[in-house]
Amino acid sequence: MRKLLKISISVIMISGLLVGCGNSETNENKEEVKSKSAMKEQEVGAEQENQALLEWESSENFGEWITKSIEILEGNLDDPRIEQSGNDEGFTYYLKIEEIANLRDEMEVWAEGKAMGEDMSNLFMLNSLINHLQFSRTAHLGNNGEAIEAVELVEQWKPTDVEMRKAYEYTVQLFHDLDIAVNHDGKGEVYGVTHTLNGDKVSEMTKIWKGGGIPASKLEIGLFTYGEDGSSGYDSLESFIRDLSDKWAHDSHFRENQMDYSAEMQLVEQSLYDIAYFENEINELGLSELFGDLQQTAFEMVVNDNKEGDTELHDKLAAKYGTYLQAIIDEARK
Repeated sequence: MRKLLKISISVIMISGLLVGCGNSETNENKEEVKSKSAMKEQEVGAEQENQALLEWESSENFGEWITKSIEILEGNLDDPRIEQSGNDEGFTYYLKIEEIANLRDEMEVWAEGKAMGEDMSNLFMLNSLINHLQFSRTAHLGNNGEAIEAVELVEQWKPTDVEMRKAYEYTVQLFHDLDIAVNHDGKGEVYGVTHTLNGDKVSEMTKIWKGGGIPASKLEIGLFTYGEDGSSGYDSLESFIRDLSDKWAHDSHFRENQMDYSAEMQLVEQSLYDIAYFENEINELGLSELFGDLQQTAFEMVVNDNKEGDTELHDKLAAKYGTYLQAIIDEARK
């Protein structure tokens, strides 16, 4: 009986050990399955997030505009001012960029999306830089841009510098990569300067407009002008502030198509010029101090972006900018 009991106990102990081992292996297998499942979910999530980042929409003629823009960049522009300037290098760059911008407006071209929005923003920055550098070459002949297209003064223009050549070169590269992305389903050799195709040279390209800063020792509302005959895109101070406020809102459609940093930089940089344009109206309303604070903050954001691009400082300044903007709106409602 005792022997039978011992055997029974032994069987129970062995069975228990086997069951325990089986449970241990099962638990390990379950943990491994869970781990693999979690990793797979993370990979799928990352892939979906990346896919959402790369999704874009555009007008039907977006690809056509890119093709025509490349033709402008690679061809000889039919503009008599080029010959009149003695085929001045920088002036030719400037005129071609202007032609591409005018073509975009005529064709009513648009494109939006997170990555594509960044690429279009970078294209805008390159174009703005070329315009700014052409202005800088001629500013000593008229600080309001009077000589920017005065070909009769070409001999007095400053030489085309390396920065302007580089900006034009990157413009050519950016259009080439956009052409591959939009017109060739992403197939073909690229320079790597677009977010849309996950380019590895994007940060290198953006350094070209983050190395300097707007030349101003003391900011005044009237400092940033559109030029002698320039005009704002707004017909009144009210329409400018209303549109700025709508676009600045956190849930605005303007922000949906690009990163917050890029969206805010576009708005604050443009506002420097629009505030200056409505300077007289601002003074008449007695709001020069508030608008001066708004413009000063915008200026500090642009300078930060042109230097290190400190995102923490940007966020602080953006919050400050939003506060001044709201104060202006509140004051206007009184």
